Amino acid sequence: MRKVLLVLLCSLLLLTGCWDTRQFKNVKLILSSGFDLGEDEKIVQTVSIPTVKGGEMGGHQEFIQTLTTEAHTPLQASDQMDRMVENNLNPAKIKVYLLGEDLAKQDVYPVLDAIYRNPNSNLNAQLAIVEGEAREVIEFKATGIKTISDYISGIVEASANVSHSTGENLQLLCAELIEDGQDFTIPLLKVDTENEVVTYNGLALIHDDHYTGEKIESEDAALLMLLLGYKGKIAQMTKKVSDYGREPVLDYVTINVIKEDRKMKVRPKGENIEVDLKLKLDVRITEYPHDHLVNDKIIKDISKKLTEVLTKDSEEILAKTQEANSDVFGVGRRIKGYHPELWEKIDWTEKYKEVQFNTKVDVTIQQHGIVN
Repeated sequence: MRKVLLVLLCSLLLLTGCWDTRQFKNVKLILSSGFDLGEDEKIVQTVSIPTVKGGEMGGHQEFIQTLTTEAHTPLQASDQMDRMVENNLNPAKIKVYLLGEDLAKQDVYPVLDAIYRNPNSNLNAQLAIVEGEAREVIEFKATGIKTISDYISGIVEASANVSHSTGENLQLLCAELIEDGQDFTIPLLKVDTENEVVTYNGLALIHDDHYTGEKIESEDAALLMLLLGYKGKIAQMTKKVSDYGREPVLDYVTINVIKEDRKMKVRPKGENIEVDLKLKLDVRITEYPHDHLVNDKIIKDISKKLTEVLTKDSEEILAKTQEANSDVFGVGRRIKGYHPELWEKIDWTEKYKEVQFNTKVDVTIQQHGIVN
């Protein structure tokens, strides 16, 4: 027994303990942060900070404090905010970072640099662009919303679940920010003052390290994600497949993608580049007001029409990425990796616009519902 106690006592000497513990009472946690472009090219940072105070009868109350400051750099703005609160600000629990669209149209990496350098930063946080100012969203208040951070991060996470965005966090986006030949998309948010909500409003097309000002509309976001090889828990689309004229609602069908198979092949021919992009979709019809889906001919006709419509829509999406010069498909990265001699010859900023995409979407209806 004495030997066991001796071993246990000796083992205590090897324990380091919680040497890096940071007590919540000694810090102010930031839950959301937004950056805008101010006057004279300065950075305007707005943050939301929760404060819990003891209430009557032993309970507690939570207050959300919003701070805004303007500085030459984000880190200088944070230093100024530290002087406004009783404890140091800590970004370890930030759920979402927002960029105002004017700032996002400039080089965004200098804004994010301090975040990547700070070991306390939460790199699992999401990034979104606000149509307007990020400050509008951080300061947004509406009935039923307890914390804006939960509300906004919930919108961004939901967009990934329904295949409207990739769901990539800051850590994953960093590689795409600094890599040549690979661009990406970021969710767009907008304050809807009429309905008192913040809404997902499509995908911002990024080129190199800035927002191009062009976007993929929310109605086309799911198709873009499928073309990129991403699929969330749900991938639902509503498309027009007929033109009865009698009642417009009868012209549309809503499908949910059960299974997808996406293949992309890059084929350089000299300095000309072709890309074969094929997407096969097995779908379930979840809404078809016209009904009559017990008829095999009607089902085949709808499959054919969906194939035509989605192929055309895909071509328009690709044309928009080329117009914005946003290589979200990573064609340049494949050229750089597999054809380095060609990569050295071309200017990819100009060449991507000339890439010929051969796109085809094949739709097979596997399930059509139970309503006859």
